[in-house]
Amino acid sequence: MRIRALLLPWAGALLLGVSSPTGVADTVTLGASADATLFEVSPNNSAGGDVFFLSGTTQNRTRTRALLGFDITSAIPTGSQITGVNFEVEVTRRPIDGFEASLFGLHRMLRPWGEGTTIVEDNAGGMGAPAMAGDATWLHRFAFSDAWGAPGGAAGIDYQAEFSGSAFIFDVDIYRFEGTPAMIADIQYWLDNPTINFGWMLISQSEELPFTGRRFASREDLNGGGPRLIVDYTVVPEPGIMALCGLGFLCLVVRRRKRTQA
Repeated sequence: MRIRALLLPWAGALLLGVSSPTGVADTVTLGASADATLFEVSPNNSAGGDVFFLSGTTQNRTRTRALLGFDITSAIPTGSQITGVNFEVEVTRRPIDGFEASLFGLHRMLRPWGEGTTIVEDNAGGMGAPAMAGDATWLHRFAFSDAWGAPGGAAGIDYQAEFSGSAFIFDVDIYRFEGTPAMIADIQYWLDNPTINFGWMLISQSEELPFTGRRFASREDLNGGGPRLIVDYTVVPEPGIMALCGLGFLCLVVRRRKRTQA
């Protein structure tokens, strides 16, 4: 009993050291690893390799939606705890005949999609260009084989119906989607489950309104104005080697003590 009474405080201290490691906080800024546009007006077109992506409804009442991907595990250690996130995009063009402000939402994608390398050459960009096999289009996640649940993507099948974060977007400018618990949860989910990290879909929440369409700088933007994801996280270290060794030693002492008493 005397030996056990002496060992218990040491065991408690060692267990505390094992179960309550001290984390190291850090911040990282990630550019998009993929971005693409879905064009309702040209449902078999894409523009995944161009310097822009589009989202919103045009003056002609046709919709565009954007797909955004980020390689979380390339910059954040596995097992880390996500504590904060902000997302930034730059609007580089709005309709020339007038525009409507709109709330844009980030919807977590539920299925994979292809970015492609298609570049628009025969129009100003609003119609895209003929997609190559594997590009995301209005009709397909990967042209011309894997269709969306519905043209443009289906809520609850291809993307979450509720947006994780949002921002009102007006004229040409840089906009920040302030971090929400849902955005933090998305990043944590992608970090913990990298094989099902399919990014976000950027959708105008007023798609019934014309003139909400906007052109955004993509990751190929020559001025570096592409999407930026700013993530705060804490690295949770593995239990200390000395603490584990000490705990093993205490277990051995207790075991031998019991044998002696027997």
